[in-house]
Amino acid sequence: MANKEQIVELSWNVNDLLSQYVAIHDDIFKTSIRHAIPIPGIFKAIDFGAHLGKVENIIPELENCGSKIKSLAESVNGQEREYLDLLARYVGALIETVSRLKVVVGALYAKSQSFVNSKYDWKNYKSDLASYEQSVQDYMAIGGRLNELFEKVK
Repeated sequence: MANKEQIVELSWNVNDLLSQYVAIHDDIFKTSIRHAIPIPGIFKAIDFGAHLGKVENIIPELENCGSKIKSLAESVNGQEREYLDLLARYVGALIETVSRLKVVVGALYAKSQSFVNSKYDWKNYKSDLASYEQSVQDYMAIGGRLNELFEKVK
C-alpha cells in the first residue's frame, strides 16, 4: 500500500523538475536587452547548447517519475488514486512541453553554431513556438486542478 509520504515525495520530485524547466524557459524567453543585443564582453548571448543538455536530462527524469507514479497509483484508491492519475497526466503534459522546447532549443542551437544544415527560419520557429505555447497551456490547465487535489491528499 502506498503511503502519503511516497505521494508527497513524488510530487516534490515533479515540482523540482518543473522548476528546472521553468528556469530554462525563463532564460530563453524573457525579454531583455541582454538577449536582444549580445555585445561581446558586455552582454551574454543565450547558451542554447547548455540549455539543450539540461532539457535532454529533464525528459528521462520526468519519464522515470511518470513510471513511479503509475506504479504507485495501482496500489491506492479514492482521492489518492484520483490525485496520482492526474499527476501522471500532468507529467505526460510536462514531458510533451519539454520535448517541444527541446525542438526549439535544438534548432536555435544549431542555428547559433552556423551548422550547414540549419535551415531554421522564422516561419519554422513561429510554428514550433506555437506548438510549444499550446503545450504550456495544456500542462498549466492540469496544474491548477493538481494543486487543489494535492492539498487534500498531503
